[in-house]
Parts: sequence; C-alpha cells; structure tokens
Amino acid sequence: MRNIPIFFAFDNNYVEPAAVAFCSLLKKAKKGVFYEMYVLHSDIIDANQSLLLNIVKQSKKGRLSFINVGDFFKQIWKDGRFEETRAVSFFSVDSIVRCFATKFFPQYEKIIYSDVDIVVVDDISELYQINIDNKYIFGVKNAFARFNDKELSHLKNEYYEMLHDKYIAGGILVMNLKKIREDNLEGKMLNIASDPTIEKRWPDQDIINIACEGNVGFVPLNYISYPYMIDCLQNPKFISDYSREELYDSIINPKIIHFASEKPWNGNPKYSNLWWTYFNYLGLKKTSIFNEKASIYEIKIKKLRKQRLLLIISSIILLICIVVTLTVC
Repeated sequence: MRNIPIFFAFDNNYVEPAAVAFCSLLKKAKKGVFYEMYVLHSDIIDANQSLLLNIVKQSKKGRLSFINVGDFFKQIWKDGRFEETRAVSFFSVDSIVRCFATKFFPQYEKIIYSDVDIVVVDDISELYQINIDNKYIFGVKNAFARFNDKELSHLKNEYYEMLHDKYIAGGILVMNLKKIREDNLEGKMLNIASDPTIEKRWPDQDIINIACEGNVGFVPLNYISYPYMIDCLQNPKFISDYSREELYDSIINPKIIHFASEKPWNGNPKYSNLWWTYFNYLGLKKTSIFNEKASIYEIKIKKLRKQRLLLIISSIILLICIVVTLTVC
C-alpha cells in the first residue's frame, strides 16, 4: 500500500466542490494507493466536515483530517492589502494558507497540494514519485502568459523578468517541505505576503512564484487540463510556452480537469456534465455559491425526465384505450 499525503485549503462555501473533487480523486485511485488527505480551514462547520469524512471513509481509499488554522493569516491578509487586489472576490484568507504547509505538516518531507474546483479523471499518484531533488516546488507552468499579457502584468518589472516564462499556475503542486524548512522559505513568503508594495492579483500563486524563483520544477499540463483550452487552440493568434503536442495532450489525455475560470456550479464550461454527474451521484445540495440559473446539463436532464414522463402517460392512455376497446368488443 502506497500512502500519499495530499492537502487542500478552502472555506465553508466550497464544501460541495470539495466533495466532488474528493470523490473523483478516490474513484480514480489505482489499486494499492491510499491517500492521507488533509483540509486546512478556518470555518468549516461540523455538519460539512461529517459530509466530507463520510465520502472519504466509504471509498476505503483514503483518510481525511481537518486542521483549523485559526486566525493565523488574518493580519497578514490585512497588512498585504489583499482586499485591494482585483481578484479579491475569488480568494479568501484560506487561499494563502497553502503557501505555509511546513507549519501544519511537520511529519512530512514532501506533500501534494490540490485545488477543489476540479474533477480527477485519471490516477495522479505518480505525482508523488517525482524526484524533487533540490527544487522547492513542482507545478504546471502557466500556459497563457505569452498570449495574454494581463496574466502577469501586475508584477513589478523585476519579478516579471524573472517569472514570465516559468510562472507556476495554481491547481496542483508538489511541495518539497524538507528543503523549504532547511532554507526557511516560509519566512520569505511571510514577508512577501505582508508587503503591501507587492501587488498580488493571484495571492497564493504570486507569493509562491516570487519566493521560489529559480528553484521550481514543472509537471505536464494535463495535470490541470483547462476546459477552455480547445477554444484557445482554435484561435490562430494563440501562442504558449507549451508545444502544440503538449497543449493537445492536455485535452486528449487529461489527468485533472481544472475549472480555473468559469465554474460548473455558476456557468457551463466544458466537462460540466462530468462535474454534475458526481454532484448528483453524491446527492449534494446547491448552496449560496451556486448560480440560480440552471446549467445546460441540468436543463437537459429535466427535459429528458419530462419526455420520459410524457411517454409513460401516453403509454398508459394507449393501454387504457386498448382495454376499453377490447371490453366493448
């Protein structure tokens, strides 16, 4: 049995997406793989913790623990002026806690981090076998920086020059906790996080990339396959640091579908039907983060149910008519 530690960081609003992420991760786990799963949080209520614990327990392929980080980052969040960033509506205090894994996982030398706006479509345990060597962190290189200059335009010139062609995107990370401890990298990240002169449009990503510059490694793009990548590839002006083969492979052979922009619960990106299938399988309920407008997938399901009901009613009426006709005759 291979025990693989993996952690997540989210707040009470993202319990339902996390449920889908956890279920898909465990459903796709290879035989002999067991996930030691952790959630860093500050406000997940007991009922929601129980929901996630039951999903993991029933799979028999993982064990889940919750770690309450308390108010550790609230002052940093305030000092770093994260409220002023353009991405504030998409990030919470819990989003930057992932930068400081060594504080919460002293028992591990390396660990995987994953977002929860995902669906796992293939086993990802091989990530943990990566030779981390002397790198602080491994992740997926940003695929859009060359095409969209706004992706990293918020960075100071000195940081942009260092990072524009090797900026690690969010979604999935392999963290070398041993080296991060040895070099006291978290002290550097704390300084970056609380420095209001450093604009952090993508808070956790900016902190990690600036702190780890020069000591990062890359994993294939199919570990965070983007639903909208196929649309990008149909644009003749699209350019990327990835080769054409790598870009297409991320679509043809995805490991993880990462809903990094539009979410299935408030939009209709590609692969939404897969996400909603897990959601319905788990019997989850919509919460405040869900858009009131039903997804196209839900509309199709309702339409099929209506058609099925009409077919049943028509069949019953036809049967009654046949019985009546035979009785009269």
